[in-house]
Amino acid sequence: MDYENGEIIAPKSTTLWDRLTPRQKGNVLTCVFVFLIAIATAAIIVYAYSESAQERREKRRKEQRIENYAPDIIIPSMDFTVLNLTETSLSVKWDLVIRLPSDLPGYYMCLKGDLQTFILYKGVTIANSSLDSYNLIPNWPQLLNTSSVIASEGDMDSVVVKDIMDDIKERRDMRFGSRLLLPDCRSGRKMNYTCDETAVRFEPGSQRKATAFENAAPICHYIHT
Repeated sequence: MDYENGEIIAPKSTTLWDRLTPRQKGNVLTCVFVFLIAIATAAIIVYAYSESAQERREKRRKEQRIENYAPDIIIPSMDFTVLNLTETSLSVKWDLVIRLPSDLPGYYMCLKGDLQTFILYKGVTIANSSLDSYNLIPNWPQLLNTSSVIASEGDMDSVVVKDIMDDIKERRDMRFGSRLLLPDCRSGRKMNYTCDETAVRFEPGSQRKATAFENAAPICHYIHT
């Protein structure tokens, strides 16, 4: 305890801050201020970089979704015709109508090009069409008629031929799948579409022609490869 003129006075401060000169205190405050500004600037930079990285990731994911997507296609009509059927030989054909949605031509599918159709029976590809040329109008739904897909016993596995012949002779309902190859304007490659099976039934009084009979038209889905 300190005394002055016989009176008790408060003790002098011994803290480091109190021992600094006004000039030194000013320098310390300046350093603290600069340090806080640096921390705030670093935090802003880190935040901005994080946001930018997040935006880049979102953009890339969006681009990948676009790359992995193409509108569905519908097969509103499939006709199956028996060209020739004997005990030892078989010749059949398929005629398909393809309905393209309005948002497919132009961006996803080239306005001019060639398409190819494949027919599947019990999951096995048994026939394919020749290349069909087409011309499309952008931003309009359109119908494409594929050339007849013809197959005979020489084109198919013997077991498949026997199954088809048995179905025809017994006039059973038959189911055929299909696959489409279309030109992809985004990549210059091909778009692969796999279609739901189409159920066909022989017309009354006919032993040669079968048509699709289910109300729901088969849908073809784009398969990204």
